[in-house]
Amino acid sequence: MLQGQKFSSRDSTTKSHGGTRRMGIAFAVLATLGSAAFGVIHPDATAAGATAPTAKVTTTTVATPTPTTTVTTTTSPRSTTTSTTTVTTQPTTVTTTTVTRVTPTTTGTTGTTQPIKATTTTTTTTVPVAPTTTAPTTTAPTTTAPTTTRSDPKPTPKTTTTTTTAPSPGPASFDPTCTKSALPNLQDYINSLPAGSVFQSSTTACYLVPDGILLSKPITIIGGTFYDPLVERLTNVRPYGALHPIILIKNTSHVTLSGVSVLGANTIGGYHADLVGEAGVKIMSSSDLVLTGVSAKNTFGDGLELVANFTDHINTPVNRLSVDGFTTINAGRQGITVAELTNSTLNNLNVISPAASGIDFESDLPYQGSGNVAITNCVNEAGFNMVEYYTGPITITNCTGFHHVTLRTDQKVTPITFVGGTLTCKRAVPQPCIDVTGGSLTFTGVTIARMPGVLKISTPVWSVERAGTLRFDRSPIETGFGTVLDAASVNFAR
Repeated sequence: MLQGQKFSSRDSTTKSHGGTRRMGIAFAVLATLGSAAFGVIHPDATAAGATAPTAKVTTTTVATPTPTTTVTTTTSPRSTTTSTTTVTTQPTTVTTTTVTRVTPTTTGTTGTTQPIKATTTTTTTTVPVAPTTTAPTTTAPTTTAPTTTRSDPKPTPKTTTTTTTAPSPGPASFDPTCTKSALPNLQDYINSLPAGSVFQSSTTACYLVPDGILLSKPITIIGGTFYDPLVERLTNVRPYGALHPIILIKNTSHVTLSGVSVLGANTIGGYHADLVGEAGVKIMSSSDLVLTGVSAKNTFGDGLELVANFTDHINTPVNRLSVDGFTTINAGRQGITVAELTNSTLNNLNVISPAASGIDFESDLPYQGSGNVAITNCVNEAGFNMVEYYTGPITITNCTGFHHVTLRTDQKVTPITFVGGTLTCKRAVPQPCIDVTGGSLTFTGVTIARMPGVLKISTPVWSVERAGTLRFDRSPIETGFGTVLDAASVNFAR
């Protein structure tokens, strides 16, 4: 309803002309948006001695297009009143028009019929409407549906829809002691950020993430410590695999982690089979990724795990990963698992005190594996485990500290090459320092040394079986000896 609107009225006037009196009467109407009040026309007074006139009633309704509404009513035998209310498309005015049409005939005292000209009275009132003020809105991206042209000549009212998206919550708070959860919930906050956002934390920021965080869209995270406080005692109420990676990058691309630390509760170290799902950083079927200056400590699972997402049947390897600085300490399984990885470089790796292998190339599935991978400048306190299938060459350059290399594969043409660095073999353990079963392994410019000590050296440097090929190219060996079986071969080039 339009408040405070008034319409003026004009009083009727009487004029005398040619012995005939005619009265034109117009009334104003009170109108609201979408409704109309109708004026009432009273019959003319009859001249003295005149016979009551016989009126011809004419009703005319004029169709008007939406949003104009026309209502017609007859108020007496001699008159018809039509009231029309018009609202403009952009509602700035309301116009009300009242039309009264009278078409009588009058018989004079002489018996002669004299036609009286029809009288039409029109009253138009326009009331302005105050302009509407629209509050600013945030509109999510929309997709425009194809338009369809209708053959129906009737106009169709326009409908305007405004979509409002609530703004993202403020930056997540944190507790430097990591004893309180972030507010708002860190996962909810990350989900609210648009793709391509940068989430940067201060150097003292620490976030409790008992269920880890999932990154499933392009995003950059800079700084901060992400802590999973769950401990081994919960294993009795949590099934195998119930622990989540602290940071999971899944089915996405263009994710960057820089200066990020992840922290688990495996302070006693060692392998705990029912808790190995808690990797520090796990990447599944994602591409175009950057990890710079990232560390993982006290995780129950691997420090870094690189796999295809077979769970969701995506099956594509991690592709185009660039690592420059990754440190894993006290990992509960492998330091770094390279299961399905292609076209990637991993530089400046530090693998300290893992429960099992330092760097593990292992897919566990036939015809799935890694290829075109280069690892440069690594310190590996454990060793390299390289088994099963490879999709391309693997090159490891300038790595030190590792104590064994195991290669098991049926592929003879996919080269695995170590260049530079030092392999330090143990002195008295039954497992050979280099164990080759099938495949092709080459050491170029690598120093093969022994761990210092007083124990007599009894550990063989190599064991090669099942047609495997081992080649030493300009690689000096301290106390070198080993075994060769089943059409295998060992070659030395000075």
